[in-house]
Amino acid sequence: MVKRPSWLGGSRTRAHAHASGSGSSTPQPLAATSIESGHTTLATRSAEKLAPDAAASAKTTKLKRAGGIDAVIIGAGLSGLIAADELSRAGLKVKVLEANDRVGGRTLDMRLDGGNAIEMGGQWIGPGQTEILQLIQELGLDTHNTYDQGQNIYRSTSGSVKRYNEMIPCGVLASLDLLVATRKINSLSKSVPAKTPCRAKNARYYDERSIGTWIDDSMWTFEAKQLFRMAIKAVYAEDAESISFLDLLATVAGAGGDIEQVLSDAQTTRIVQGPQEISQRLAARLPGSTLELGQKVSGIHKVGVDMYEVSTSQGETYNAPVVVITPPRPLICQIDFKPQLPSGLIQYYRRQPMGSAIKFNVIYPTPFWREAGLSGAMINADETSPVQMTYDNSPADGKQGAIVAFVLGNNSRRFLHQNADAEQRKQIVLDFLVTLFGAQAREATQVLEMNWTLAPFATGGYGSFNPPGVLTSFEEDERDEMSRVGNLYFAGDATSEIWQGYMEGALLSGRRVASRIVESFEAPSEGAM
Repeated sequence: MVKRPSWLGGSRTRAHAHASGSGSSTPQPLAATSIESGHTTLATRSAEKLAPDAAASAKTTKLKRAGGIDAVIIGAGLSGLIAADELSRAGLKVKVLEANDRVGGRTLDMRLDGGNAIEMGGQWIGPGQTEILQLIQELGLDTHNTYDQGQNIYRSTSGSVKRYNEMIPCGVLASLDLLVATRKINSLSKSVPAKTPCRAKNARYYDERSIGTWIDDSMWTFEAKQLFRMAIKAVYAEDAESISFLDLLATVAGAGGDIEQVLSDAQTTRIVQGPQEISQRLAARLPGSTLELGQKVSGIHKVGVDMYEVSTSQGETYNAPVVVITPPRPLICQIDFKPQLPSGLIQYYRRQPMGSAIKFNVIYPTPFWREAGLSGAMINADETSPVQMTYDNSPADGKQGAIVAFVLGNNSRRFLHQNADAEQRKQIVLDFLVTLFGAQAREATQVLEMNWTLAPFATGGYGSFNPPGVLTSFEEDERDEMSRVGNLYFAGDATSEIWQGYMEGALLSGRRVASRIVESFEAPSEGAM
């Protein structure tokens, strides 16, 4: 295991319920029923107004392979491309529309001098993420372990910098505080069904409280509270005050009732050629003319019993009986649907904000910190500092050094507001690294910045999350709607039951949707494939 800085010594971001479109993720918001309240919820009130497609989805009549496009897929990220790949292999004709000028979604690689890839978006793979590892092998890509040798660094709430091996040196009382807090959360999670968290006895109470409120009410030392907040921010790319406590409990429940599994290392493995190369190779093996870049979908209109017209802002239109929708939820809300999506569903999506993440890669001639006995990993409990965590992100061959630094949640918004100039932001990050790794940290050859909040077709990172009060506003019987309405299918890491925010979650969701679509079509005639 990678010895990452994390509270109580382990490390990491969300495993079974969250994390990486861009490196980590949030738990999939699971629609469910609140047993506590007899009041009609938003989803129930909208149930009678469902679009005609919802009723049509119950039909058992198979779709015909008419010779035209069988499925339009919106988005050429990992979920969209794996769905296109599987549908094409099943003999269906597919058109993939991507608003950006590249494939890969929230994975993005840049090339260093010498050709090595450096990851500016989602990058890590952890234990248990078997589907993505198998695909990497199938595509002929190579992996290597995240560097973890040497001492880690802890920056305390007072700004002091300490080195450590296993246990974070936050003090005896703070360590005890954290230990008690983890046991409380583990105990509470046992009463929360992972897939239907709103069935928990106190679901509404937990949902209406933020994680930050729970921290303040349940913990007693300032150091431990801030360290816990940092751990949450590392998972969600958002502050604890903005996230439902029920969201966290559902996440822990999905990880077997152990929060250490949620915060443990889902970041052990990297891809030598870069994670965006997965999407590039998937796109390359699609049939010619399948993929269209620079086509932002503006409308999805039903024009027949089994036919949709998909229009783009560039004036193109495509007709198909099936549409797969993979963009982040804030972008889905910008599409004109006719008939409209069910009211509860679209309002749920409108309540699903993305986290805020800025990712810096600071490049050096060599990974000099290794010679000083450091791992390159740092966790920061001082909320006044811009950078929350760092890792060694050097290429596999070690010929160049790279420190990746994350600015997350409110820190990212404050950082951008106070430092509008990009060069100024880069200098601030460099100055901060000097406080950790010494004067040699000034000798960077490049400082690369990726602000995912301003990425027009991502709207944030790592993924979406549930603000307080959202989960218990929706009924359990709308769960299926969140992945399908008529012949409109929703994919993307946020729709996966596990590994949201990670490439694994995106892959699982794309394959799930592709399987359902293949089953909805008539079998191909002999000799047609």
